Amino acid sequence: MESINFRDKMKEQRKLKGVTQAELAENLGIGQDLYSRYENGKLNFPVVLIPEVCFFLDLTPNELFEYDRYVRLYHAPGSKKGNRRK
Repeated sequence: MESINFRDKMKEQRKLKGVTQAELAENLGIGQDLYSRYENGKLNFPVVLIPEVCFFLDLTPNELFEYDRYVRLYHAPGSKKGNRRK
């Protein structure tokens, strides 16, 4: 089953909107080299920056994290993955 990766979604949306890593990093108040490490998974992305990323890329957090897709994959009727609580 394919996994859900918000870093890939963030990178895809950044490129679709014609935004460079340097531009997004500047908006976040960090260096491009640090942002690159976040986007490429070398460092964990700070949760506190997610609202700023969403605002800058004109995305909702649900769109960034592909929440609807997550629900379809893991909580579809008959799926055993989403039935952890009993």
